[in-house]
Amino acid sequence: MREAMVSDITASRIRLGRRDVLSRLLERCESLTAVPALAAIAALLALSWAVAYVTGGSERAFTHLFYAPIVMASLPFRLVGTLLTSVAAAVLAGPLLPLNSVLGEAQPASTWITRAVMFAAVGTVVALALEGRRRAESRRLAEELRHTFAAPRATPVDDVLVPLVADVLAHRRLRTLYQPIYALSTGSLLAVEALTRFDTEPMRSPDLWFAAAREAGLGTELELAAIESAIMHARSLPEDVELSINASPTTMADPRMRALLTDARRRITVEVTEHVSVVDYEDFARTIELLRTEGVRIAVDDAGAGVASLRHIVHIAPNVIKLDISLTQGVSASPLRLALATSLIEFAQQTGAQLLVEGVEDAADLRAWARLGAHGVQGFLVGRPSVLPVPISSSRIVHQAAALLRAESRRRVPSA
Repeated sequence: MREAMVSDITASRIRLGRRDVLSRLLERCESLTAVPALAAIAALLALSWAVAYVTGGSERAFTHLFYAPIVMASLPFRLVGTLLTSVAAAVLAGPLLPLNSVLGEAQPASTWITRAVMFAAVGTVVALALEGRRRAESRRLAEELRHTFAAPRATPVDDVLVPLVADVLAHRRLRTLYQPIYALSTGSLLAVEALTRFDTEPMRSPDLWFAAAREAGLGTELELAAIESAIMHARSLPEDVELSINASPTTMADPRMRALLTDARRRITVEVTEHVSVVDYEDFARTIELLRTEGVRIAVDDAGAGVASLRHIVHIAPNVIKLDISLTQGVSASPLRLALATSLIEFAQQTGAQLLVEGVEDAADLRAWARLGAHGVQGFLVGRPSVLPVPISSSRIVHQAAALLRAESRRRVPSA
């Protein structure tokens, strides 16, 4: 299965990948089927012979044109095709090509035999070099594939935190920060994601506190407390800006959560987290439908980070797909990430879902996702988590959108 996926990704690289003309030409030659490839090689051989003959014969340097079909044969047919083409070129450029076409003088045998050896040697070197390149790219793609689809590690439980969770809940020792999500086409504020921070000793990351709460049997209670805080402090948020909150499938099924969302009286998106796995998708689907009847939108978080998130996308038809940082960073430099990202964008467009990219910290990634057609972006580059209010637009995205529009206009205007 892995080899088939690598093969599919390599094929998609032909459509998505490199921008220089030579690389695109080589990739198209590699993708030719047998009949068109044989026809093209035969045409190049005939053309090379005709040019060499018309220009005076083999004493001219135009016999070097035969290297074109030899190199081309190495792309779809590899070493065997290269050697066979080298033999055909040697015959055409040897016994069938006079030394001087005007005088009809034949070539010495030593001359065309030497040329035949050179044809075969150069063709072999080219074929072996291209084969090494293919193998190196396959190894790199296989390594990226293993890295991207590796099973996510479970958050470890910090035993020090477990007995402290009850006190955190009792005294609400948590606060909410909001990270903006901006439209990639306009830079306008689409939503904010509510992120929980804990103000108590020992200082630990939020995922460790939530893992400790689950260990203490208080996972749902802590998630509900975080959601209540997020809604309460988001009252100043403009009505057209969505509030995005995180919840596990277990918490989403709790009636207390539905009550919180109903009382919020604002646009809310619930991001499905993977801290607790989905055992029964039929029950989970019913939970989601109940939330949707309340006007809640559903998002799959960390899409592309593993098989589980892709399974969520298939089973629950989310309104929003949020791509994981493992896909969003360095996307233009990775054929695997580019192929997966493009497939997910096409899926989102066909299903009417929004596709948001998380963790964008580099301007090159921001430009790449804008060109690919992602709907929104979230990351330190455009906005860090903070208290409300957050900027209603991103100046960086606005300037980038204007620059991309100018570049597109220049491409469309014909040169004088």
